[in-house]
Amino acid sequence: MKGVAIQEVKTGASTDAISGFKRAAIYVRVSSEQQVNRNRRGDDGYSIPAQTQACQNKAEELGAVVVSEYIERAESARTDDRPELQRLLTRLETMQDIDYVIVHKVDRWARNRHEEAMIHFRLKQAGAQLVSVSENIDDTPSGMLVHGIMATIAEFYSNNLAGEIRKGLAAKAQAGGTLGRAPIGYVNKREISGKRDVRWAEPDPERADHVRWAFEAYASGDYSLNRLTDALAARGLKTIETARCESRPLYKAHVHKMLTNPYYVGIIRYKGAN
Repeated sequence: MKGVAIQEVKTGASTDAISGFKRAAIYVRVSSEQQVNRNRRGDDGYSIPAQTQACQNKAEELGAVVVSEYIERAESARTDDRPELQRLLTRLETMQDIDYVIVHKVDRWARNRHEEAMIHFRLKQAGAQLVSVSENIDDTPSGMLVHGIMATIAEFYSNNLAGEIRKGLAAKAQAGGTLGRAPIGYVNKREISGKRDVRWAEPDPERADHVRWAFEAYASGDYSLNRLTDALAARGLKTIETARCESRPLYKAHVHKMLTNPYYVGIIRYKGAN
């Protein structure tokens, strides 16, 4: 599920009891759904549980009490629009009650040098210090140098990864591969074997016959778009249920999009090219 939530940590101590300690907030982010709950390293870093535990260990090392966790689930770091990041920054600026903001790595915080500098400035104005579990980015000259280098590396990684993804999609489209979710009548398939991650689309056994019939019926000239939509609903053709949308009969606009989609005649479009 793509969502955000602030979780207050149950320290078991009153505000007075922790007043003599430094206060820390943890910011955790993953950019893929697969990392939300799993507790191991993936291609894009550590999962939420792994990052959170590492940050809590760092707080203990600093002698700080963790008062809040800001957890960003499956959000990109390419912009600063992440809701939990904005909530954290708002808290820092309004309450100014946090001494440390702990992240697992700088690239969990930002992947753009300009953005990182602006966010870091707001953090410093609020009297908080950014702490990384994986990098030494304290306020010493050497720490600030490392911070700048890591932010630059993170930006390079992000931009390079985006470029590689674009090249991969273009090559897949040129080879006739399916990009993204397959249209109705087909289903996406995936097989992981070792380091190989193979994805393809194949006819949907529940819907392919209905889609095939729709093209034949419309080509006969006996069906208008409205009549065809009603006929497909009567045949029981429905969309595939997703996490956000339940299965339902096709609307007229869906049917029109299906009939005009070149995918059904073997043409793959990517960025305006076939």
